[in-house]
Amino acid sequence: MTKKFEGIKLIPINAGHLRHGAAVTIPGIGIISGKTGIKQRDLLRHEFGHILQFREWGFIFYWFRIAPASLLSARKANKTIFYKHMGCWTEWSANLLSYHYFKEPLDWDFVRYPIQTTAEDINALPKYLRHKINSILKLA
Repeated sequence: MTKKFEGIKLIPINAGHLRHGAAVTIPGIGIISGKTGIKQRDLLRHEFGHILQFREWGFIFYWFRIAPASLLSARKANKTIFYKHMGCWTEWSANLLSYHYFKEPLDWDFVRYPIQTTAEDINALPKYLRHKINSILKLA
């Protein structure tokens, strides 16, 4: 029996960084993580946020802007101890979309999965998203 989260297939692969709580989302395929990551609701909510980005902003924007920026950020976080991957616009915007999708759950982990960032980081957003994200933030 295939496990799913919000209709998205969960694929356990216990290798590399996935074994230690990392995950990757491939729209149309599923959420891939280690055996423990697949059981972490907060991580799954975050990864589902990437599915929401894909749905909201489309195939081209997701695969040519979001996915590369997210992968570069994750790689940088693995090499630089002071760099916070969740500070990358691709990550906190996924959290923000997920937070609203799940109707602002009271148990949301804002420390590990922030839903907003500094004004400087918002300016780092592609212009295409700035207005949309600002309107979502005003709702929060």
